[in-house]
Amino acid sequence: MITLGLDIGSIFTKGLLLEGDRIRGFLLRETTGNIGSELEEMIEQLLSQSGLVRENIAAIVATGQGEDLYKGADYGEDDFVCVAAATRHLLPEVGLTIDIGGQSITTILSGPQGEVLNYMRNDKCASGSGRFIEVLGAALGVPMEEIDAVAGRSQKKIAVSTQCAVFAESEVISYVNRGESIPDLVAGVCDSVARMVISQVLRIGPVDHYTVTGGVARFQSIVEKLEERLNGRYHPFPIDPQLAAVYGAALLGREE
Repeated sequence: MITLGLDIGSIFTKGLLLEGDRIRGFLLRETTGNIGSELEEMIEQLLSQSGLVRENIAAIVATGQGEDLYKGADYGEDDFVCVAAATRHLLPEVGLTIDIGGQSITTILSGPQGEVLNYMRNDKCASGSGRFIEVLGAALGVPMEEIDAVAGRSQKKIAVSTQCAVFAESEVISYVNRGESIPDLVAGVCDSVARMVISQVLRIGPVDHYTVTGGVARFQSIVEKLEERLNGRYHPFPIDPQLAAVYGAALLGREE
């Protein structure tokens, strides 16, 4: 049985073909204003790369902020439900997932069958999200792909105390003008993100076994700070953590 998951996010759109437990193919693109045509093109490219045709797909499940914009799906599902399904399938011992995406932080508490017991989301501003890191990285002249390497050269701790990305940008620029080093400031940004995430996690409840998903999960400097401060055992996500929701969407397609 082959299913197709589509995750239409605020920054990236992903597509993933799943056959059993095997990922037949996936694509990731920046989200544009032409969702319908872009998704059709993505699906055709995925099928072509995988040696499949549309008739091979048993179900299409859409998720993400733009799930309602694609009318070709069999049904849509909330992204946090998809992330919980992916975590339960790939890491059955894990009950808490911290999903840090481009525009939001979502903490998801799930049960033994992957059902969502509780969740909390910060999506009212960019604080703690990938966008927060991108804005402050740009202010410091550090591209996203160099954040970990630059933070690793830090020699002292600098607290970035402002949670709003706009005000935090002014804060780090003032630090630069006072002569503070870029690595110390980048490490301070990573620490700020970790503190915002932990604040949300602790409101959900006790932490036993947990994992981190979303694009920000690829920043080891942030994940390490979470490990240092959270009780419980951290489990690395077994596939690209940015694909958690789209993988979960494809999984849920098998249940229909």
